[in-house]
Amino acid sequence: MNEETNKKAKKFFEIVTTMPKTIILLGLMFIGLATTFVPQLYKDTTADAFIAKDNPALIYKNKVKDIFGLADPMVMAVVNEDGIFNPKTLQLIYDLNSQIENLPNVDIDRVTSLATESNIYGDEEGMIVENFFDPYPPKTQRESDKIKKAIDNFPLYQGSLVSRDGTVTLIVAELIDETQAEQTYKNFMEIATNANLMAGEEIHVAGEGAITGYLGAYIDADAQRLNPMAGIIITLILFVAYRTLRGTILPNVIVVATVASAVGLMAAFGIAFFVVTNALIVILIGIAVADSIHIFSQYYEEYAKHPESDAREIIIRAMGEMWRPITLTTLTTVAGFLGLYLASEMPPFRYLGLFSAIGVVVAWVYSLTLLPAALTLLKVKPSKAYKVSPEGVTEVDGFGRLMGRLGKKVIANSKLVVFVGLSLMVLGAYGATKVQVNDDRIDTFYEQEPIHIADKIINGKMDGTNNLDIVIETSNPEDLFEPKYLRKIESLQEYMESLPTVGGSTSVVDFVKQMYKSLNGSDSAYYIIPDSKELIAQLFLLYSASGKPTDFEEEIDYDYQLANIRVNIDTGLYSENKKVIDTVQLYIDQNFNEKGVIKATLSGRVNLNYNWVGNIGESHFLSVGIALGLVLIMSALVFRSSVAGVFSLIPVMAALLIIYAVMGLSDIWLGIGTSMFASVAIGLGVDFAIHTIDRIKHLFAERSSESFDETIAELFPSTGRALFFNFLAIGLGFGVLMFSDVVPLFRFGAIVLLAISASFIASMTLLPALIKVTRPSFVKNISTQQTENKT
Repeated sequence: MNEETNKKAKKFFEIVTTMPKTIILLGLMFIGLATTFVPQLYKDTTADAFIAKDNPALIYKNKVKDIFGLADPMVMAVVNEDGIFNPKTLQLIYDLNSQIENLPNVDIDRVTSLATESNIYGDEEGMIVENFFDPYPPKTQRESDKIKKAIDNFPLYQGSLVSRDGTVTLIVAELIDETQAEQTYKNFMEIATNANLMAGEEIHVAGEGAITGYLGAYIDADAQRLNPMAGIIITLILFVAYRTLRGTILPNVIVVATVASAVGLMAAFGIAFFVVTNALIVILIGIAVADSIHIFSQYYEEYAKHPESDAREIIIRAMGEMWRPITLTTLTTVAGFLGLYLASEMPPFRYLGLFSAIGVVVAWVYSLTLLPAALTLLKVKPSKAYKVSPEGVTEVDGFGRLMGRLGKKVIANSKLVVFVGLSLMVLGAYGATKVQVNDDRIDTFYEQEPIHIADKIINGKMDGTNNLDIVIETSNPEDLFEPKYLRKIESLQEYMESLPTVGGSTSVVDFVKQMYKSLNGSDSAYYIIPDSKELIAQLFLLYSASGKPTDFEEEIDYDYQLANIRVNIDTGLYSENKKVIDTVQLYIDQNFNEKGVIKATLSGRVNLNYNWVGNIGESHFLSVGIALGLVLIMSALVFRSSVAGVFSLIPVMAALLIIYAVMGLSDIWLGIGTSMFASVAIGLGVDFAIHTIDRIKHLFAERSSESFDETIAELFPSTGRALFFNFLAIGLGFGVLMFSDVVPLFRFGAIVLLAISASFIASMTLLPALIKVTRPSFVKNISTQQTENKT
């Protein structure tokens, strides 16, 4: 920065310190205004939150939902290892079904269980349609055995409604409003808890609707534990760093301003609070104090040097030294978060990046205004961390001396440090090639959680809780009475059911075959599609005489032109579902679709997850590229050196490559919790490099009489100490996420902590060592002059 800019900055701080009470009042008023919007904030824990509203896959899924009424269900499993077909367990199913139907957010017409479904069979009079419970559950074992026999003769319900071994049955309920899933899940669990079970019976709750509801409760529980924990840790770090009340309290005021502004603006603009947004407040707590740490370090250092100066002089002098590096680190941190915002297609990640960037800017504004204004009003008191010796030399505490000893080791072994650092980066580049994009929404929860246990049991016994829908479209009404089209659907189902993770499928074809079988004395030989279009139409007419008009609405429309196949898959793992979708799509393209005649289109939850998880890798590396590019440009412009810009990226590049190595070589997926770490790590980790380079340039400009090694060594006791506490604040702040009950947030916190640690260590070792070994252009001229002076 030129002299004119420094003069303007000094004038700005003179104005700020002239009217401190006004500045403080305005700052507090803004906090109050932002806070008023916070109660408007709402949660969105649905899987649809991860995909843009205009995404074609989501648009089509919603269209399918409107046609067939299909929604993400909540599933209750009743387990009896001795078999469910006994009067007591069947009565339990009936009672549970009744209670679920009466829940306020459950669509009573969309509850499926043994208590609601109908049997289709035949006798001498023809087709008979009657409820399995007619209308009440059986009272005797003989009647229970009759229901078991009916299920055994109805292939459609084997694996989808009742497990093939007869030990598990499901009650499947679709929700009216998925945003109210949290309360509905609590209601389901209350019903399960209060149920009167006999020995051997168990109740489990799972399904996509349950995951959404469970996550809602997790967000609240996490926020109540993690945010105060992060605040306490940051406060303790500040106290240890400065051992003064002002050095502890004032940065926390900036934390409040930062969090209130970001969260308040989210609420004001109607942006939902997503699962990953739970990390936002922890991120902002760590970021908000970073500038304060450097300002207070300079503030106490200036007082130690000039104890005769008044508070205003000291703070103006300190801000004159620090406004430049904290402004630059603000720009580079914002660049990192904007990389996440610009590259990601997933709203939760985009908004995490955007509002983190906004929080960084607010923290910068308050650090340059409210903090110096408040310090101006306070009588200057020394910090035990900074003292001046009788010879007039500023002395630091044990932390500063520890960093000083580190600096001497780095300088003395600079070539070894560079070799080790570059070797680790090469290993990281290799590890990056092993990183895989993968995710499974149930892995949001730990394996010991009830919902994870329920998912494992249901997917192990039943066809699967993960649904892939295939919509069949024909050209004309009643085309789906045509045997040739039904046989195409049948062949598609048979092909899908031959795939490893596909447990089963349901379509109108299954009902047609069951109805045809019933007309032929329930002879299994007639469990086929009839050859006559007229006969198929007649089957539906006969069924309507005793069945409910809504019985087939999830399988076929009223014009018999559109149909849906619901495929049950026993895993939510992206890598496995990708194989299914890619394989089925190829089959559809080659063997099913006939232009202008009949067409199949993939939809449903599995297809939607396939679309957004598949974009994680592309958006991740794009966000990394954007973030690194923006940081490079900003650093080069401010330092007036493209070489300095490149050097500022070295620590974060080293950190990223180390993380990729850990992920690739440890089979850690690039998924929800891990994919957003890189932009965050770049935005935060580059701060260490920026402060390091800025301080080295400043030292070389000031100390032309000292040797190259002595000049670099001056970096460590003061700036190194401040960066150490900066690292502790951000690193331990993110470390709090490792106590999250949400697995992706645990992974995110752990990986960012590792990345921040690597960035700090690289900035304090590899970066100074590289500068000594290579003597880059941004210090070369000064170092040459120093060498000549020594000579």
